[in-house]
Amino acid sequence: MHDTPTPPQPSSPADPHRTREAIAREIRIRQSVEIHEAAFSVIFGNLMLVLIFLAVDTEQIVSSGAVYGFVPLIVVMIGVARTYLHLRKRSRPKDVSLKRIRTIVISSFVLGLIWAMTTLAALPGASSQTAVILIMASYIFATTSLITSPSIPLASLGCAAPILIANAIGPIVFDQLPLPLIALITTSFVAVFGFASFANWQQTYKNVSLQVANQEAEVERAELMQSLAKRLSKYISPQLAESILSGAQVVEVAAQRKKLTVFFSDIAGFTEITERLESEELTGLLNTYFTEMSGIALAHGGTIDKFIGDAIVVFFGDPETRGTKADADACVRMAFAMQARMAALKAEWLELGLEDTFDLRIGINTGYCTVGNFGSDEKMDYTIIGSAVNLAARLETAADVGGILVSNETYALVKDWVDAEEAAAITAKGFARPIKTFSLKTPGETSQVIAHKSPHLALSVAPHLMNITEKADAAAVLQAALLRIRTEEEPP
Repeated sequence: MHDTPTPPQPSSPADPHRTREAIAREIRIRQSVEIHEAAFSVIFGNLMLVLIFLAVDTEQIVSSGAVYGFVPLIVVMIGVARTYLHLRKRSRPKDVSLKRIRTIVISSFVLGLIWAMTTLAALPGASSQTAVILIMASYIFATTSLITSPSIPLASLGCAAPILIANAIGPIVFDQLPLPLIALITTSFVAVFGFASFANWQQTYKNVSLQVANQEAEVERAELMQSLAKRLSKYISPQLAESILSGAQVVEVAAQRKKLTVFFSDIAGFTEITERLESEELTGLLNTYFTEMSGIALAHGGTIDKFIGDAIVVFFGDPETRGTKADADACVRMAFAMQARMAALKAEWLELGLEDTFDLRIGINTGYCTVGNFGSDEKMDYTIIGSAVNLAARLETAADVGGILVSNETYALVKDWVDAEEAAAITAKGFARPIKTFSLKTPGETSQVIAHKSPHLALSVAPHLMNITEKADAAAVLQAALLRIRTEEEPP
């Protein structure tokens, strides 16, 4: 009975509490940005209302003392201008505090209160015609607050309420307009203003909710794609999985020619090792080996093509390339790192009592390969083929145990920083002439792992992997052990 694979599940629905917080945060941001963008309109509107008051009846405005109401108005406008200049180069904020929104609402109320007091101060002694003009001008000013702050109904109401009360009470107290007319104007204004404020808030909340829902859906989609990429990377190269999911890689039977650096490695004497180790031991060693080598390959940007038994095939230059030379450099550095890590693993395994461990042979070649999807529309494999691939495999076979053998073309790309010696030329299928090869000397090759195991001695030293402190500690331990061996009496 076969297990049915579980398909990737989409992210769980967003937490309602988190969604409400996101909506509230986005509304605060929108309110703050909206007020900031309307700063010049606010200043211009107040200036125009001042001019209207003065133009209607300058003498009445001055003699009544209403002109003094312009003083706190100027102070508020200076504050608005300073805030605008301070924030003019700020990018869209990621969050806005409730304190900032409260400040906006309070400022709007103060502004409305100033105009209410100014209007009440100007009405005594004013003609009915002047009173109507002043009242209607302040009504229009209050209405414009809906335009400058549609997403903040509290600010609009805060500005309009004092003006509304002053315009309703003033003409009645000073007997300038009949009560029915005042009631009609006030009722009409309240109805229009209230409906517009509610409609603006409803539309703001709807737009913000839709925006937050789209953002959450995008996050869920990104999480799902990340989960899919992680699952796919278990079976194919992570670079290939990402290019497929992003749409950069076309999923169809197709291939192209590219200059790649191809890496082959295998375990020397693997067949003999399998005969001497139990299957459980062999499985554990292989899994550790493949995990370590795969991590090194991915860290250096290599595309893992496949595992063939104990062999690993990696190539550089597709689906992403940093240039032919950089790709070759990365491949050779990866090979050095693999040999170094293999030496460390051998030392660890020897400490566990395993005598049969792994030694790598590595072959590297740079050349033009055919890379792409091979197979059928139902089943395909993303891989590389060509004589350059065959040569890399041939180089790996010819390499010394624990060595790295590269072709002349690869050596030409990395010779400025590696140490190598020319090795015997090899013949390979598809090449008319023998191939010139070079054996790379790994960093610290003159001091490889020193290992020995006998019934009463187990020694494993990797000097080329040690730092100065570790070497000093190792020397002290070895000297103490040597002294102990020399002074210890033989058993009777």
